Amino acid sequence: MNKVLAEYISICSQFRKDGLSKPERKQRHAMLSEWAKNIHTAEILELAELCQFRDCYGELCYNNLFIKFVVVPVVAADFENNGIDGIKFLFSCFRGHDRLYNNANSPLSIFCDAIGYKYNPIQLADLVLDVEPENLDVLNFKYYSLKSYLEFSLHEIPSGILDGMNGVSVSAILDMLHIVDEFQYLSERLSLNDDSALIADCRKFYSAYENYLKNLDSFKNFADYLNKNGIEYEVYSNTYYYE
Repeated sequence: MNKVLAEYISICSQFRKDGLSKPERKQRHAMLSEWAKNIHTAEILELAELCQFRDCYGELCYNNLFIKFVVVPVVAADFENNGIDGIKFLFSCFRGHDRLYNNANSPLSIFCDAIGYKYNPIQLADLVLDVEPENLDVLNFKYYSLKSYLEFSLHEIPSGILDGMNGVSVSAILDMLHIVDEFQYLSERLSLNDDSALIADCRKFYSAYENYLKNLDSFKNFADYLNKNGIEYEVYSNTYYYE
């Protein structure tokens, strides 16, 4: 086995998988930090080695230091040579780890951060789908990412609509409706959940908010617009749970 991997396993094997005390976590982190400092460029793994290691020691692949100092260099080397297999590996890491979708500690997110967000996760997903349009790992990731974006966009109803962390502008509404179209395609393609309520609400409230923004002088706020136009709504805490 590769020396870097063997040393990593040796350190991890000294600690329980779960339930570590704070001192134990601190000790493990110190040992892994020292291990990471001693990794040299010449010791970068081949992608095949990384895939084999993940198949044998899956849970050990999700430590942040392991991702940063082992996974990222392997994927970056493949990507710099115009390969996408490393990127596909990142998306495959979500299998059995749904909690990592939209999580800053996922291998995909850590990789994007390491390359300075030259590509964001959605852009990397699209790069793979351009070559492999039926790649299920990537389709699942994109489904959950877009779903999170759409749900978040509605969560301040009736105060307004969000585009990411900011209030949406009139010029952004059309792009957001295109995202709804893409999400609907993915939802129907994957059949993971019944997303009809979310999709319908996005179309209804996005269009309503666009009209509201174009007529700001006529209404006190968005809630006033909704009430005067007979558009039913409930606040997020009572309604917008789309599972």
